[in-house]
Amino acid sequence: MSSGNFFGEPFSEGTLTKLEIFELYTREWIPVFLARVHPTKPKVHIFDFFAGRGMDSKGVWGSPLRLLRQLKDFREFPGWQRVTISAHFFDSSPKNIRVLRETIEACNLRLPEVVLDIRPLDFKKAFENCFALLADPQAAKLIFIDQFGVDQVTPEVFLRLVNFPTADFLFFLSSSTLHRFRDHPAIKQKISQPNDSYHVHRAAFEYYRDLLPDADSDYFLAPFSIRKGSNIYGLIFGSAHILGILKFLKVVWNKDAINGEANFDINREDLSSDQMVFSLDAFRPTKVTAFESELERRLRSGQLRNEEGLLRFCLCSGFTPKHAESVLTRLKAAHVIEASFRVPQHGQSRSISLI
Repeated sequence: MSSGNFFGEPFSEGTLTKLEIFELYTREWIPVFLARVHPTKPKVHIFDFFAGRGMDSKGVWGSPLRLLRQLKDFREFPGWQRVTISAHFFDSSPKNIRVLRETIEACNLRLPEVVLDIRPLDFKKAFENCFALLADPQAAKLIFIDQFGVDQVTPEVFLRLVNFPTADFLFFLSSSTLHRFRDHPAIKQKISQPNDSYHVHRAAFEYYRDLLPDADSDYFLAPFSIRKGSNIYGLIFGSAHILGILKFLKVVWNKDAINGEANFDINREDLSSDQMVFSLDAFRPTKVTAFESELERRLRSGQLRNEEGLLRFCLCSGFTPKHAESVLTRLKAAHVIEASFRVPQHGQSRSISLI
């Protein structure tokens, strides 16, 4: 489906899930750079490389309008007047860009303090055109790449993304892209059933993670799978900062209380969020069980000796710090370990000791 046809129809439930995740993460991200009287960065750039027309055929807002809505909500923050904020919206269709400009005006979302860069450019040209801005160490960047059908995030583009300073990104993998991934040698070896769409996105995520130049890299990646009808789509998030992955995992676990990585039961365990509320132990999903088992093993062996190490283990496993609480509580009650905290916190280094 072309982007033109896409915006001429109502957004699907899967598209709405994707847009909600983007908007919720944007809402978490913006205050980091505007909440202080003396901001950490003098410039903020937000990029939407497949902006489209701004809304669907029923008037439901797309990513550019949602982004501007979030910026509008933070105009009273101390850093608002002290940071140069730019929003960059690109689309390969001149018609989409024309409609987007009109829609922003009609929705009263043109903010005088925000520099709007709205141009009809395809992804490759826009990415090259903005390279200096993306590489600027004095600017904070949020990048949204919602590609239509064509795989624009090549390994070369991915490595550029992870190397841009102070730059978080979310990029979308269409079902057709994931379909092509099935035949990639690096993907086929990771999945036992190449036609199983439920797990192809997980394998694609592992493919991108393996592209990181350092196996022990502090760079954080996380996936989220979205079902749209019979197709599976994927979202991959990246951040070099621990706060970035903390905020993203907070958003996606709110969307998926079972696994934190899909808007459907990705493990086919016939669980729902409602079941999780009533009896977590009775319906404990495989992913959570595996995480808790490995966490307990590492704590009992003394591999995790402090709060920061425990926090990083949680985040790299795709879990929020809160998920470690039950294991910590159980091992402290059994007099296996001593720790003065219930949930690991960023910026703390309190010790964990074996008894």
